[in-house]
Amino acid sequence: MLIRRVWQMPNSRTFSIKLIRELIQKYANGYTIDPFAAGNRLANVMNDIDPQYDTDFHMDATDFLNLFKPDSVDTVLYDPPYSPRQVAECYKALGITVNMQTTQASY
Repeated sequence: MLIRRVWQMPNSRTFSIKLIRELIQKYANGYTIDPFAAGNRLANVMNDIDPQYDTDFHMDATDFLNLFKPDSVDTVLYDPPYSPRQVAECYKALGITVNMQTTQASY
């Protein structure tokens, strides 16, 4: 038996990688939200701070997550900008003030 592996380089749209997308589609269940949806359409309710994306909300992810009551969501898809540089680029492009707090992983 020949097993073929197809690898795709990581990119800023993790959920667009075929194997990762298939895992999400298989295992994400119930009421699903995505605070950093961008172009992904995998969740019931989607948010992206950038208004260029067709999402339900265009809010800071923390504010978006606070819309939901505890235990009201089954799955949260979480794929934020993963470096301070990416956060700074995203915020600056949208005219949002970047500071030390918003570029730290703990934020």
